[in-house]
Amino acid sequence: MVVRFSAHAQDKLSVRKVTEQDVIGVIENPSEQLEDIEHSLKVAIGPLNARSLVVIYRTIGNDVKVITVYHTRKLEKLIRAKINRGAWRRVE
Repeated sequence: MVVRFSAHAQDKLSVRKVTEQDVIGVIENPSEQLEDIEHSLKVAIGPLNARSLVVIYRTIGNDVKVITVYHTRKLEKLIRAKINRGAWRRVE
């Protein structure tokens, strides 16, 4: 698997002090996976430094393109809001 980062994602990594390896770790071993229905993207979530790291990405064949990454301390609130408005759905 080749992981590429959009210019936006690279900028957010720098601003949010997240490493590419942190992101790859969450993609490879997420604690939770969802689908972004609005944008046809995947959402991987995993723990990072007492917060949750949310990685939004697209798969292209066997490759991954990371669109953006962000932290949240209010993970359940974020997920509930996204699901309630129809933006995300859980992946089983």
